[in-house]
Amino acid sequence: MKQTFLTIAAALMLCLPTFAQEPVKVNPASIQKKIEKSNEDIANEKKSAKASVWMKRAEVMIEAETAYTNQIFETAPVNLVVMKIGNPISQEAVAIGGNQYLKLGYGAFDVYVGNDMVVGWNVNEPIYAEAIDKAIEAYSKSYQLNPKLAKKVNEGFLNINNILRKNANSKFFMQDYKAAADYYEKAYEVSLIPESNLTPDTLSIFNSGYLAHFAGEYERSITNLKKAESLGYYADGTLYNVLYNSYRGAYIEDKEKMAEAKSFLETALVQFPGNTDIISCMTDLYLVLGESPEPMVEMLKNAIAADPANAQLMIGLGAVYAELKMYDDAVAMFDQAITVDPTNINLYLNKAYTLTRKGDALGQEANEMSWNDENRGGVLAAAMAAYAASIEPFEKAHELNPGDINTVEFLKSICFQVRNEKPEYMEKYTKYNDLFKQMRGF
Repeated sequence: MKQTFLTIAAALMLCLPTFAQEPVKVNPASIQKKIEKSNEDIANEKKSAKASVWMKRAEVMIEAETAYTNQIFETAPVNLVVMKIGNPISQEAVAIGGNQYLKLGYGAFDVYVGNDMVVGWNVNEPIYAEAIDKAIEAYSKSYQLNPKLAKKVNEGFLNINNILRKNANSKFFMQDYKAAADYYEKAYEVSLIPESNLTPDTLSIFNSGYLAHFAGEYERSITNLKKAESLGYYADGTLYNVLYNSYRGAYIEDKEKMAEAKSFLETALVQFPGNTDIISCMTDLYLVLGESPEPMVEMLKNAIAADPANAQLMIGLGAVYAELKMYDDAVAMFDQAITVDPTNINLYLNKAYTLTRKGDALGQEANEMSWNDENRGGVLAAAMAAYAASIEPFEKAHELNPGDINTVEFLKSICFQVRNEKPEYMEKYTKYNDLFKQMRGF
């Protein structure tokens, strides 16, 4: 990884463009003077009564906020960006989140590059820290003084919303999840301002709640995710997974609070019955509350009876059975789902994983038995049979998606586990071991 990155860096240093025209120049002092002039204007009673003064102030604040970054965007070819903003003062190899990047230093801001494309940026020296807040205030004031400016004000607020989301992305790249959550939350709040005439930015409030969780701000995560839920934004059920885990982070010792999670998870399970993350949350909640997840079985059975062609419901019930260690029932449910949706790779993988879990459980049971126990051999044989039974659904999954290296690795490992049971298993091990090496480039 390091060698590859250094090759990219070296190539970039050699490929910086020769400008056909001068790149964009940013003059912070000039922008500061415009801000000072705007401050004087709004302090003047006569001038501050004019919508045009406030509109100009909003534009100056937007200029201050975006002066360094308006030519930068994700996935932009780095040569194009450098052509617009000029050559960097410095270049440095850096690691962020375990990945290697090239940091182009411009003093007041940095640009991060991976695979010859912009992947992130960071402003080190903002021209005016309160620029966005002042721009919001100025656009609202412009509309209040002259409602005929509604279209321009709407465009201005939409621009602010986009700027905030762009800032959030840059903070997310830097793994500053709190700051990213702040920007997304403000983008949502801007969309609620009456003068903006925007629709509520559901994606931003969801993202804010999502990232607040990873910042460890669990109560804030809960608040913002519930706002997203109230607006009908569920992210295919992901919202409930994060919401539950934020409840867990905030209230794990408070059984009464944790009990609140049961109602929204039950609702989520009806909406997204095939979302195994929600099922895992539900089963975890039952354990936290000292209860069995068995009530979910009847709930899902009734749902399947009402919609017998819904394979996702069957996945859900199969997953619950697996959590209850009712492995044979789980496998039977996945088989039933396969008859409904025979090309769904997830059904074969769920069946295969369940059989390996059964094998692991039986193996653990055998390990805990005395060597002299006459039943031990039978338990071990049952474990091997479960492992062997997982080969067929793993192979079907491989047939449906031959490029998935994870399935090949599972096949290699399982076939090695049972290689002494039948000669064909050893042959399969050799086949999948060779294929795994080929896919890994060995």
